[in-house]
Amino acid sequence: MPDMRFAPPPSVRIAERSTGMNQVLARSYNERLIMSLLLQNPGLSRMQLGEASGLSAQTISVIVRALEKDNLVLKGEAVRGRIGPPTTPISLNPEGAFSIGINIGHRYLDVVMSDFVGNPISRRAFFYDEARLDDVRRTAREAVETAMAEAPKARRDRLAGIGLSLPADMGPSIGEARAILDFDFEAELSRASGLDVFIQNDVTAAASAECMFGAARNLNDYLYCVVTPHIVPRLVLGGRIYAGHDQAFSLDSEAAMMDHFLALRDGPEASGDNIDGWIGTVAGELHALITSLGRFARVKTAIIAGLLPDAVLADIVSRLSEISGADSETAIERSRLGPWGLAIGAAALPFHSRFMNDSPVSAG
Repeated sequence: MPDMRFAPPPSVRIAERSTGMNQVLARSYNERLIMSLLLQNPGLSRMQLGEASGLSAQTISVIVRALEKDNLVLKGEAVRGRIGPPTTPISLNPEGAFSIGINIGHRYLDVVMSDFVGNPISRRAFFYDEARLDDVRRTAREAVETAMAEAPKARRDRLAGIGLSLPADMGPSIGEARAILDFDFEAELSRASGLDVFIQNDVTAAASAECMFGAARNLNDYLYCVVTPHIVPRLVLGGRIYAGHDQAFSLDSEAAMMDHFLALRDGPEASGDNIDGWIGTVAGELHALITSLGRFARVKTAIIAGLLPDAVLADIVSRLSEISGADSETAIERSRLGPWGLAIGAAALPFHSRFMNDSPVSAG
């Protein structure tokens, strides 16, 4: 699967089916530009939108009115006390659109329903002993049907689509892995839901979602690393995502430890006999990866994500910062997507394709 700028899916199509979202799907370039600005800089005034986009005040007013009519943006309370007329902050409406994100892993499948600003409003994990096509196919379909059945009608009517993300490597069984990666999930899930389906590599999608919703909102250059049973990096330069190679841990029990964490993702903490040593090993591997990268490209920020409880990820980031030292040229930050970040990355795919510009923009 190719890596895309700002993680649009491999193909972008406007749905031909009659759904509640069709009237707001075909946005113009300028409307996408304004929504991209508001995504990364919530609360901008019309004047600030004009300055950041280069569009005229009249054009900004027309676009904001159209987006407000479609419930895609909200106006805040006017800010007074400054010279001149009061300014009104404008932000994306979290209830303006929704999407379903599915991440398929080696022994699990995560599904989230996300609002328009990347908040997972429902989430569920499904587990299987080993990734086999029949099990994965059935589980993915059930996950979509369950998510849609549990959602209020108002949310179902504003679903922008389904995002699906898969790893580059599906595990030890080459035949099953190839069958899963080659399977037409787009057609399968579209039939189950009546929605368009967008597919991308899991870490690439998460790196883009971090840019849209998380710690990389206003960064054009950063290193993004996801801790799964491997450390999987993505280098982002000028807003373009470049794939790396999986960096395996030198820890025999990494798969069992990840299973342990998957079961505790939403808990306040995780425990285990090998937890401290495991965190140290992960931090060491991340440090080696960042140091190696520094020989070829200099980035000021490394963002660490993972399918881990927040407390465990925070410990990894803290340990990595200690190893790197205060004089390090690379700041270490924790992902803001949380332990369901890969599924949130999948859920971001329909939003990007339907509503966002092709590259990150900044009001600065």
